[in-house]
Amino acid sequence: MTEEQRRYAAENHDLIYRFLREKGWSVDEYYDVAAFGYLTAVMQYLSDAALRRYAFSTVAWRRMKQSIANQRRAEQRRQNTETAYAERTLAARTDPFEELEYTMLLHDLAAVSTDRQYALASMRLQGYSIAEIARRQGVDHRRVSRLLRELYQVYMKLYIK
Repeated sequence: MTEEQRRYAAENHDLIYRFLREKGWSVDEYYDVAAFGYLTAVMQYLSDAALRRYAFSTVAWRRMKQSIANQRRAEQRRQNTETAYAERTLAARTDPFEELEYTMLLHDLAAVSTDRQYALASMRLQGYSIAEIARRQGVDHRRVSRLLRELYQVYMKLYIK
């Protein structure tokens, strides 16, 4: 800032406090953000003659309001990102007993299946649909269904008596 801009900023400094009080925003929380907008307004107001047709308080008010709005948007994005991360992290955690059951089932399936059937069953247990498995394996969806059905029938004969 130039010396003229510093002097002008000091003379009109009370605008920051008036702005925050009028908006009902905490000085402790928003002073720094509003001050940044205020100083931007001082520099623009004194360097751009076209702005002088407005009262300085109007220009300063607008810049402070924009500065706080930008800070609030950034804070909201940060909070949304943290929330999304927390939700993904919690969703990724699995129940240890569920994981054990899944592992035991795959072990049993490995004993009674072909390599192809085992791969398809593993994908199915991971939540893939028949169509997704077919696309990923490069085979017809009817073939995937048939192989899984055959594996299911063999498994049922072994364990359901």
